[in-house]
Amino acid sequence: MKPDFALVPIEARRPSLFDRLFPVKRDLAIKSIFGVWGVYFFFAVSRILYGTPSNADALIVQRILMTSICITLTWFLYRLLVAVRGSGMRAAIFMLILPTMIFAIYIAVLDQIVVNDEVALFDFTYLLDPSDFASFDWPYIWDDAFTRYFILASWGALYLALSHSQDVQRMMVHSRQLERVNRESELRALRYQLNPHFVFNALNSVSSLIIDRENRQAEKLVDDLADYMRAVLTGGAQDMIAVEQEIAQQVRYLEIERMRFPDRLRYSVDIDPAANGWNIPALIIQPLIENAVKYGVSGTDQPVNIIISAQTEGDRLRISVANDGRVKRPVNRTDDRTTGTGTGLANIEDRLKAFYGENASLLLANNMDGMATATIILPDPSLIFQDIG
Repeated sequence: MKPDFALVPIEARRPSLFDRLFPVKRDLAIKSIFGVWGVYFFFAVSRILYGTPSNADALIVQRILMTSICITLTWFLYRLLVAVRGSGMRAAIFMLILPTMIFAIYIAVLDQIVVNDEVALFDFTYLLDPSDFASFDWPYIWDDAFTRYFILASWGALYLALSHSQDVQRMMVHSRQLERVNRESELRALRYQLNPHFVFNALNSVSSLIIDRENRQAEKLVDDLADYMRAVLTGGAQDMIAVEQEIAQQVRYLEIERMRFPDRLRYSVDIDPAANGWNIPALIIQPLIENAVKYGVSGTDQPVNIIISAQTEGDRLRISVANDGRVKRPVNRTDDRTTGTGTGLANIEDRLKAFYGENASLLLANNMDGMATATIILPDPSLIFQDIG
């Protein structure tokens, strides 16, 4: 059974004339070739006009002819360099020696033929006459050939250098793009690495409230949990967030946890008004709040106070989370299950390094009031890593 439709091949775009003539780095090749010989033509014509010969027009036409020949042979040299690209520097150097030398001698001989005939304007019939090579001024030809060789070889070296520079710049741009993508992926992975165990605890609390027929509280807990998760997930595209938004989000989290520990969890917030204008990495203090609840409130039957504070100190921002109890810094990151300060703190340190390099820090301490304190010190937002270019 034949299909009721036919596959029509998409016609490939035919390359233009310039694409065929200059298949590699067209703009660079055209600009450099015409630039070099354009300068040569300018000086040649300037010398003719300065001498004011009687047949200046014919000489200028001859210079146009020779310049066109030079441009054509330079294009051939360009195609030779294109043909050996990827074959190593030795092949390119060979092209700049032997073929270039032949081109230079050929140009010098043609130039001698053209210059020796002082003809009328646009009269090129002499080019068809046989040449008497014995009558040529060969010392002048060799001197002119050396000059032409120097120009051709200089152009070839300039083209290779600029071509290599473009390749390096392109690789640097590509590398920066990869670095930016990798850093964004790393930050996103670190942010999503945050332990969501409180979701399971909150769902267990909802189940308990339903069993106890506390439907209003269960409904409120579900709404609060949904709002918090929506803020976390929809805010995933934001790398930075305002201080007040970050702390408001963590307060919402504490309200959810207080449904589980209504008699044991107490918290307070102290934000310096000057700190509200700062932007900080999203969810950067979430592991600190989570540890304070998990290992402060859950680990005792006594009421536990959690204090969140944010103050500016000169050109730095200090954000602290303190809770009743003592803290012991783990020896390595695998100690999270025993001390509660491994993976969460490692997550913060990795994200701070990704954002600020060595300009930010995380400090753990036991203060004089018997509270375990975790402090994040952030520099001025201008010190956040920026992409170059």
